[in-house]
Amino acid sequence: MSRRGASISQSLRTALSRASLLACIIMVTLAALSEPVVAGQQVPFIVSSTHAQNTPWSIDEGDVKPAGHSARFIVRDRHITGTFAGDISGGFTVTYDTNVPLATQSGPIHARMVAGVYEANMTMVSSVGPTPVPCEIPDGATCLETPVGNFVPGLLLNGRMNFQSGAKGKGNVSGWLIALLDQEGHITSIMAGQLTIVGQWVQ
Repeated sequence: MSRRGASISQSLRTALSRASLLACIIMVTLAALSEPVVAGQQVPFIVSSTHAQNTPWSIDEGDVKPAGHSARFIVRDRHITGTFAGDISGGFTVTYDTNVPLATQSGPIHARMVAGVYEANMTMVSSVGPTPVPCEIPDGATCLETPVGNFVPGLLLNGRMNFQSGAKGKGNVSGWLIALLDQEGHITSIMAGQLTIVGQWVQ
């Protein structure tokens, strides 16, 4: 592992512990605020997944092809798998398509999520920015300086989802990931990440 990778790994334990604690606090708060449910009434839900040693994410190769000579790449049927906690628990698979420039991996993402009996469509946008993983010396590339501290850059995810089966409802999707890239700049694996969905549903 490189020196940068070792430093990131050391920082991950603290950042991921904080992220998991925050997710737990949100879930407990929602449970405390919930009222008796009337049949057919939408109620809040929250689902979260954190890439951790005991619940790692994986990503396959998918179908990745250059988009002509545009320096963009078309990605189809690439799968990310992990484990959810919260109102949906257990394994999940997100299958996504996108068309992004290799330099930033940023752009629109269309995805389908399957988790047990639940299936949903997702529409997200990825952008480069600071993740919650801290770092020491900002260099504008592997460590970004922000008004609240220095953080490892990664892909930030934001969007919406709609259930197609298993429940009726929709929610907001947010997350981030730090990817390991090959020499050409393609994603080969995910070093760290978190995905959270918060919304309203009827089961």
